[in-house]
Order: sequence, then structure tokens, then C-alpha cells
Amino acid sequence: MHHNVRYNCRVLFLNRKILLIRPKMLMANHGIYREMRWFSPWSRLRQVEEYFLPRMIQEVTGQDTVPFGDCVLSTKDTCIGTEICAELWNPNSPHIQMGLDGVEIFTNSSASHHELRKADQRVNLIKSATTKSGGIYLYANQRGCDGDRVYYDGCAMVVINGDVVAHGAQFSLDDVEVITATLDLEDVRSYRGELCQPHMEVI
Repeated sequence: MHHNVRYNCRVLFLNRKILLIRPKMLMANHGIYREMRWFSPWSRLRQVEEYFLPRMIQEVTGQDTVPFGDCVLSTKDTCIGTEICAELWNPNSPHIQMGLDGVEIFTNSSASHHELRKADQRVNLIKSATTKSGGIYLYANQRGCDGDRVYYDGCAMVVINGDVVAHGAQFSLDDVEVITATLDLEDVRSYRGELCQPHMEVI
């Protein structure tokens, strides 16, 4: 809850500190999803507000307030952005503008359920997101049953510049699965540099 509005959020941590609470901006409201029944979309693009943490969280993190809103995380080495679930599927996905603004690593925590050929669509969307403007995409999806009739089918991925370099299992009984990849950010910068070069035709 933020200003008496309920948002579906992703929380980014580092060393027991909350770096950002990122509310979802584009809701899943089709098929089996009824997200608008429970949550409101964050509509303030590129705006961050101060969020006062509950007292029990303050005691754990030592923080009174944290950033809440649409922003990216800049480090000494790179810039990291985040999408949430259905935002990847939207024609105006956040990764588009983030990539144009220099974000090199995109992360997505998802709850995408199993349908025939849907995993293939996810792979193609993520490959396309990084083929167009370069970048590294880290995708994590829930896996398992929700207690009803829906099964979430995993398929965690690491993709760089349109190439899948690590891929998790789609169906498994394991409680936890971790996939890893060692990548070079210079490959992203080189890829983007080639895309930005003017092309000349010889007639």
C-alpha cells in the first residue's frame, strides 16, 4: 500500500538493504489473469517517491524510507532495470525505453503459467528484446502448481544480445533451481556500438 493504493511490487535488495520498491506499471488482465481486480498500475513514468517502511521492516534493514517508483539502478560498472511479468508482453514494454537510455541488464520476475507454445513465445520475446538494442536479460518464472488448476512452468533464462546462454527446466519437482552464466558487459557495448553506426550504401 502506498498513499492508500495497492500496487503489485517487486523489491530489490542488496546486503539486507532495500534499494528500490518497483510497482508494476502494466497489468495482466486477460485470460486467467484479473490483476486489475486487486492492484492499480503505477502511472508515473520515471518518477520516484519516498516510501515509509513498516516499523518491523525498519528494525531489520535500519532504513526508515526507500525509493518507490519507476527508476533504474546505476552502479560503477553498469545500469540495471527491471520489468515485471506481463510488462515484457506489452507493445510498449519498459525495456524499450530503458535500453535506449543505456540500461544494460534487464531483470524480470514473472508468474507466467503453462500453455502450449507459450514458453516458445517467452523465449522469442526475450531474444527480441535484446536483439533490437543489445543487453542482458535475466528472466525468472515461478514453477509449480498454485493450488488450483494452473501450473507455472519455470524456464528461467539468461539472454545476451539475442542469444540464450542459460536456460532452466520447464517442468521439474525441484523446489529451487539456479541457473548461471558468466557474461562480459563489453559484449553488450560492442553490440550496441555496431547498431549505432551509420550504414552507407554503395550504388
